[in-house]
Amino acid sequence: MTNRDERIQHYLDHMCVQVKAREVHNDLRDELGNHMEEMILDKEQEDYTEEEAIAYAIEQMGDPTVVGKSMHRLHRHRMHWGLLVGIASLLIISLLLTWIYTTNISVERFQFLYKSHLLYTIVGLVLMVFLMYFDYQKWKKSAWWIYILLSGMLWINPLVSPFAYGVQRFWSIFGLTIDLTTISMWVLPLAIGAIMMDKLRTKCDVQSVSSYILLVALPSFSLFQASDWVRLFPFGTATIILFAWITRKWFYTFVGAAITGSVTMIQLFLSGEYRRFERLSVVLDLQNDPLGNGYYNQTIMNILHSAGWWGNGSDTSLDHFTGFYMDYPGVMLIDVFGWLAGIMLLLGIVWFLTSMLKMLPRVLDEFGRMIVFSITMMFALQMLYSLAMTTGKVPIVSVTFPFIGFGSHVILEYAMMGLLLGVYRRKDTISLRSKQGEPITTMSK
Repeated sequence: MTNRDERIQHYLDHMCVQVKAREVHNDLRDELGNHMEEMILDKEQEDYTEEEAIAYAIEQMGDPTVVGKSMHRLHRHRMHWGLLVGIASLLIISLLLTWIYTTNISVERFQFLYKSHLLYTIVGLVLMVFLMYFDYQKWKKSAWWIYILLSGMLWINPLVSPFAYGVQRFWSIFGLTIDLTTISMWVLPLAIGAIMMDKLRTKCDVQSVSSYILLVALPSFSLFQASDWVRLFPFGTATIILFAWITRKWFYTFVGAAITGSVTMIQLFLSGEYRRFERLSVVLDLQNDPLGNGYYNQTIMNILHSAGWWGNGSDTSLDHFTGFYMDYPGVMLIDVFGWLAGIMLLLGIVWFLTSMLKMLPRVLDEFGRMIVFSITMMFALQMLYSLAMTTGKVPIVSVTFPFIGFGSHVILEYAMMGLLLGVYRRKDTISLRSKQGEPITTMSK
């Protein structure tokens, strides 16, 4: 190594000590080292000696400690404190509602719910922290394996799992039960997007579009066979919107989706599956079946009417509904704390989703942007429909309220939020080479 190289490397070593994000060290060395070399060559052409040229370049770059601190401020790990406050608020609401429910209900078999929910929450938080600090870019390399594993499990599940509650949702093996269709609803759009994003962005031809459709169709057929319409609809909606976002062909995507949806509806009616829509159409005339399909809708509206601005307090009788409140926590929140609490929840959810959307322009890595978009979209679909169900004016289906609804689904929701926060955390530490020569700001003397 020459004296010039040694002095430049010594300068860069001192500079990199101040930059905590090791991911950008090599890029900073390349950029700043090349910049110093250019200054040295320019001065040598002006008849400077090598030592004089090196001294000039180092002087112009400035103190390596100061430059390093400047680079650290530009390329450090970030934390989205606003979203963390939102998650903490939802966590408190969830635990509070579960505690109120379990301490006021006399049905013994529901007394264990608080401990179970607390366990799910703790496991979810552990996963959230892990994924927040895990390098999300490594998931892209595993996208095919994740897709094959989940799709294979969806196809095999009817052969190994019992048909429970009309829906083959759960994978049970060696005493471990996994909500397979819910995991697929969240994870498969991410895997499909990771597999196809580069191909669709560079060349959106018949072959790449057909590949995307096939990747979506295989798990969709499995969800259809499992009769899990509640998971099939958001999965299909998410993959359609994701395709439009990747290709930027919004009009053609939604025209194709409308045609496909119409054909599917016709097929369902012709095959006799139209009976499923009876429960969905009950909101058009609740009085027609008030004790059947319209029971929950009518009960929710009665609860909202009696709650008033300040609610009925924790003295409200919960025994009558047993597990009902745990499925629709927004209804219980309004029943106990009133309309004002419901309005605050609505505003909080809108702020929460808006904060997630605002992350998109701040993330420069395309794969990271795809993760943020997909996860935000899935949270929006579930949260907004859960809020709509709280009014009793829409069909009541088994859409769970993220974070505050009871069940093991909160584990997956905290995990997805950890993945999203992990993208934000690394938004300024992604390899600078991926930014196509974007210049680095340096401090000159």
